Amino acid sequence: MRKCGFLLPWMLLIATTSSNGKVPRIPVRDPVAAHEALTADQGSCSVVHYDLCSGWIWAWSLGFEEEVGVVFDLPVDCAKDPGEACLHEGFWWYWRYTYPGYGYTVTYRLYEVDAAFCKVEPPIGTLAAQDPVERWNHCAGLGSSESNFLGVLAMWDKGVLPWLITDSAAKNHQVGCAPPPEEARSWAYGGPGYAFCPPIPFQDQTGFCNILMDAAFSCEETSVEPASWGAIKALFR
Repeated sequence: MRKCGFLLPWMLLIATTSSNGKVPRIPVRDPVAAHEALTADQGSCSVVHYDLCSGWIWAWSLGFEEEVGVVFDLPVDCAKDPGEACLHEGFWWYWRYTYPGYGYTVTYRLYEVDAAFCKVEPPIGTLAAQDPVERWNHCAGLGSSESNFLGVLAMWDKGVLPWLITDSAAKNHQVGCAPPPEEARSWAYGGPGYAFCPPIPFQDQTGFCNILMDAAFSCEETSVEPASWGAIKALFR
């Protein structure tokens, strides 16, 4: 199992998100191989929103302290019921043009997300300064919450590496794959001086695009310890 490579992109350039949310990207032909199964635990769900039907992906150039991620609608994605808490069990994230050992690290965070898909501070959990390898990277879970919406986000700690990868709605459309999703699930949250709330969805000329990230959750009813009769009577003394 890989941690959460040594390949510099030929197209290295200084490029970050601008205040209008536009991000430089390039098309890449990449038949993405499957990663190992996230979990075999009974009651867990593994959620994938991306579509690799065409064999093409988008590589997006972002940079220092910019944050991106996927929002999970747990009642829809994992059949979460009211009153349940969902444990984030782990995730796989696909990166390209990594440069391990040179400080181009990524920090992952788990957030509750509001109805506008904005982050609710502070984060539930943080996995700091991870040095990604080329393609799939596995990381442990980051916590639990009763919120219906959770976002697994990544932030660049330095420079413009690695490059973020999404599927390609445009290429999928060209070869007759399933239509693009009707709702955005992958978002850019901005960087220093221009945080986006609501965030900016990743999309191309055809429709919404999804980050290549797969997360696992398990949802269970929160337990409440029954009070003893003696404890109840003590309240009225």
